[in-house]
Amino acid sequence: MKKKDLLMIISILSLIVIVLGSTFSYFAAFIKSNNNYVSISAGSFGAKVIVSSLYNDKSLIPLNDDDVMIAYNNQCVDMLNRGACYGYNIAVTNLGDEAGYTGTINFNIDDIEHLNYMLLDDANNVYLEKNAIVSNSFQSLGNSFILDTGETKNFKLIIWLSNFNYPQDDEDAGGNFSASVTYESTYGSRITGTFSVS
Repeated sequence: MKKKDLLMIISILSLIVIVLGSTFSYFAAFIKSNNNYVSISAGSFGAKVIVSSLYNDKSLIPLNDDDVMIAYNNQCVDMLNRGACYGYNIAVTNLGDEAGYTGTINFNIDDIEHLNYMLLDDANNVYLEKNAIVSNSFQSLGNSFILDTGETKNFKLIIWLSNFNYPQDDEDAGGNFSASVTYESTYGSRITGTFSVS
């Protein structure tokens, strides 16, 4: 009888550990990084998102919207080697069964008025056209897409200041921003990571 009681206690404790482990992996899916690099993996979601910095080591100057792709192809600097844009790579990998994914981005902006963003696919084709950034608003990262098991989809996020051909120091100089990138699957699971620029 004592052996059965011992086995019952071990079974109950094992079940408690499994439930706690699953709960922890759910709440641990949100990770913040101040180094402009985010890696999120939550096994229970079956997905992984990596946001890595491509070009963002210079302060931004205003850029003509028509010149964004020229600046991006020149590693986000202008002809005088000044900061023209920021570039980030976003990689979404499906670790579970085939699923659809929808992305959003939420910016938190301090003392900058004219920030914009756009998204390119892995072939550098425009995936999402220019969008004016609205602080504290979940904005689209383009159309939904489907990933097979083990498949990865890569995007390039470009952020820049629009040029209005007048001194913009009072509106755009010295500010900073942070952003959270979120992908939600058709199963309702969601993973989020943040990056910041100051």
